[in-house]
Amino acid sequence: MNAEEQRRERAATLRDTDATQRDQHAGGRDSDAEERDLLAEERDLLADERDRAADERDQVAETRDRAATAREKAETDRTVGTGELPEPTQSQTDRQAAATDRRHARADRRSGQAERRKSQSDRSLSSTQRVSGISDRAASESDRLTASADRGQSLTDQATAAQDELTGVLLRGPGLASLNELIEAAQDSEEPLTLGFIDVDHLKTVNDSLGHSAGDRLLRQVAETLSATLGTISLVFRYGGDEFVCAVPRSSLKGLTALLEQASEQLRIGSERGSVSVGLSEFEAGDTAETLMARADSALYEQRRSKRWSDS
Repeated sequence: MNAEEQRRERAATLRDTDATQRDQHAGGRDSDAEERDLLAEERDLLADERDRAADERDQVAETRDRAATAREKAETDRTVGTGELPEPTQSQTDRQAAATDRRHARADRRSGQAERRKSQSDRSLSSTQRVSGISDRAASESDRLTASADRGQSLTDQATAAQDELTGVLLRGPGLASLNELIEAAQDSEEPLTLGFIDVDHLKTVNDSLGHSAGDRLLRQVAETLSATLGTISLVFRYGGDEFVCAVPRSSLKGLTALLEQASEQLRIGSERGSVSVGLSEFEAGDTAETLMARADSALYEQRRSKRWSDS
């Protein structure tokens, strides 16, 4: 992973961390909002109770006033014509008690209004916190999308860095790493794995006679033909110069030979009319990438020597 890929990965990790923190903040805001809503409901209930108490006090005060009025009338009726002044009676006590009840009722209503104002304030804060929670979650989602994009770009950069710019197949280093993975899988599954060491014939002659652009086209055609013929489960990489390596899981030497013959036929009739020489090897217990390729390279050498002998 180069410096730019490391930077992208660090940026993506930081964004994921920020997103997690925003989610936590949003959860906290939602929790606070729920608590404030509950508190607002309690305040509303308390305000309702105070209003009911005030109504009851007003009713009691009305009852006391009516009783006081009735007593005063009775006292007045009793003293009419006698020349006596009405004396303080129970009616005055009733009126004083009624006045006290009304004061308490007004106090209860003021308390109820205060509770409702607090309730409204709680609900306003709750709404603000819920909006903040939504904003936090939106920012969190944006952070995660950006982090995902950073990681996607990082993977794209890594894939591009692993590819041979000319042919589009893997470079030698990433190719050997993938070959080691196929070898480990073959060891674990005990299924066959065959490898081909491929040399493009007469590439130097093509470069010298037709130019390097023609040689480049031939290399691209070889890589594309191998990839198309061997299939997606197979590995193809450029080992260097005019050499390619292919590896096919769950295939015998006979099976790989047939596939490479198809590829050779495609190359013979292709636009660049090229050919390749191939050396094959089959995975054996204890093989490494080096030993498997060494046997295929030896087989390629023997094939080339046989060609030279037959051509001479």
